Amino acid sequence: MFFNEKLFNVFLTESRHILQPSVKLRINKRAMNFFQISEFFRFFRTARTKYQLHSPFVFELACAVLEDERWFYAFRDVEGIRAQMLKSDLALNLTCFEHSGLNLLSHSHKRSVRSIARRTGSSARQGQILFRLANHLQPRMILELGTSLGIGTMYLASAVQTTRFLSLEGSPEIAQVARINLNWLGLSKNVEVREGPFDHTLITALKDLNRLDLVFFDGDHHLESPFDYFEECLSFSHEKTVFVFDDMHGSKGMSAAWEQIKCHPRVTLTLDFFELSLAFMDPDFREKQHFNILPARWKPWLFF
Repeated sequence: MFFNEKLFNVFLTESRHILQPSVKLRINKRAMNFFQISEFFRFFRTARTKYQLHSPFVFELACAVLEDERWFYAFRDVEGIRAQMLKSDLALNLTCFEHSGLNLLSHSHKRSVRSIARRTGSSARQGQILFRLANHLQPRMILELGTSLGIGTMYLASAVQTTRFLSLEGSPEIAQVARINLNWLGLSKNVEVREGPFDHTLITALKDLNRLDLVFFDGDHHLESPFDYFEECLSFSHEKTVFVFDDMHGSKGMSAAWEQIKCHPRVTLTLDFFELSLAFMDPDFREKQHFNILPARWKPWLFF
């Protein structure tokens, strides 16, 4: 079955009740593999809370992103759409790209919307971190690599609805579902989803934006890819640009890529929340500083 935009629109329309406050939200739970579990215990042992952060910038950001317990309507709206996608058997063509020497090869296979929503995209916790981060920093230019069904995109766009936002997605049918979701929440005016492999779409997007305030890497999770795309974006960054990386503890390759990024000569500060990792090039930090940070309630014995 080929993707049918009309059918998906009907599906969302018939599910209008999902946006009612009384609906209990479902949280996307992705199983952790053994490597992730061991990484989390290592991360947990060294993680600080807000009480051990002495930099005003880091303290304020950690409080705004990890300690803010306010509930926003956007959380309900995005999770409502996710809940409906988790019920959908609509089959989409999932297009993947890989390099073979100098050639870029593509291959496609079928997956249901339910399967994609369950296995990919930002979790509810990640989404709320993204929302609060964008709400705190108020970026004017956002670039996302890896739209998927638009979960993370909707969280970011809901926080800063006047920003210019370009999101890149490799699979045309998945990109179309993301557009429908964004339109459903009234976010499509400022968000443009572009289709195609990052090797073809990234440089054009960078030139169109010209200046990057926030970049979210949520796409290709191979060892070389995050670091290569990060370096490509650097020419369009400035002192206050924040680079946000998803799932950097998901595999040995991604963990190695994160270590490369931390050691990059232009990176002066990293904040690792385990599920999401942030890199800054702020010259106010004259020596490299790296922080693993958890909400204070996760380590209640650390009050000083």
